Amino acid sequence: MQEQIDGVFRFRSTCNSCRREFYVIEGTQAYDRVKRNFKGMHCCEDCKNRIELEAQLQLGRRLLTGRD
Repeated sequence: MQEQIDGVFRFRSTCNSCRREFYVIEGTQAYDRVKRNFKGMHCCEDCKNRIELEAQLQLGRRLLTGRD
């Protein structure tokens, strides 16, 4: 659902990982993704950072052990 507060548009979406509602503000990449595909799977900033960190750790482990 799109809302306008103080002249700034924002969408309210639900995080696919933690199931909490979060807002994306107009002008960000997350806003564009939600606007293009409102019913898609979206993550809040906290979960996005956690997923990226876990991916980096997994890559580092693979490089250290030499396994694919």
